[in-house]
Amino acid sequence: MTNKNIIFEEKSEIVEQIRFDADQFITVVKAEKSSQTAKPGQFAFVECGGNTLLRRPLSYLRSSKENQTVEFMYKTVGQGLESLSQMKKGDVIKVMGPIGNGFEHALEKKSAILIGGGVGIPPVLFLGEELKKTNEDINLVAFFGSEIPFPFQTTASELIMPGIDDSINTTLYDMESLGIACRLSSQAGYKGCHSGFVTELAINFIETLSDEEKNQTVIYACGPESMLKAVALLAKEKQMDCELSLEEHMACAIGGCAGCTVMINENGDERMKRVCVDGPVFKSEQIYF
Repeated sequence: MTNKNIIFEEKSEIVEQIRFDADQFITVVKAEKSSQTAKPGQFAFVECGGNTLLRRPLSYLRSSKENQTVEFMYKTVGQGLESLSQMKKGDVIKVMGPIGNGFEHALEKKSAILIGGGVGIPPVLFLGEELKKTNEDINLVAFFGSEIPFPFQTTASELIMPGIDDSINTTLYDMESLGIACRLSSQAGYKGCHSGFVTELAINFIETLSDEEKNQTVIYACGPESMLKAVALLAKEKQMDCELSLEEHMACAIGGCAGCTVMINENGDERMKRVCVDGPVFKSEQIYF
């Protein structure tokens, strides 16, 4: 994949700050240019305000062409994101984006499985919403995991999820309202959530699919490295297409510093690729864990 996107630098006004439990936030900003082109899996390099010099890379949670806004979800780990969370409605920050290659869904593929862990939930949730907008007939299921309260409204699902015990019925309202069957996983003991790894839910569902259905399905995932490794192994075992969004520390986010490089298998050759502009999304079989 080659990044052919135009990257915009915008002075963006904060429209809304939404706080959730466990120091989690959703920040909504006005971004007249990048909101028109941002895609699921891409990210922005966001100024945090305060005394923070370096910006922070944040995946897009949503992008609204109509409202000319973009949304970011994050947990306040470190001084930079703490400063961003303290900014108020009307404050102005600089936002550079969209950056990198996002998720790609081939038109011939009829189904998708979305797997997100922690702050890796936003890009795959964004993908699910966008796929549903562009193709109402696509078959989508989602599995999200978190060890702290989910920073979204939850509800009891009325949508059937094959392979999943009926007692596991808590979902995100955002998914339920779009008709996307979704189940949640946590080892924190939350009601209606699977007590274990999110990939265990995905395995139980995939076991109900025929070989033809697996062939027509793509797995998309973003989250901690241990989760991505488990998803990659699952995709390999089940012989399913899979795209993973990697998370790496970044200094410049535009490919200049090469501080976010990872080893990638490209046509049988080992090559160093920059997560920021060559990724952050790669095919699972390309990644060395």
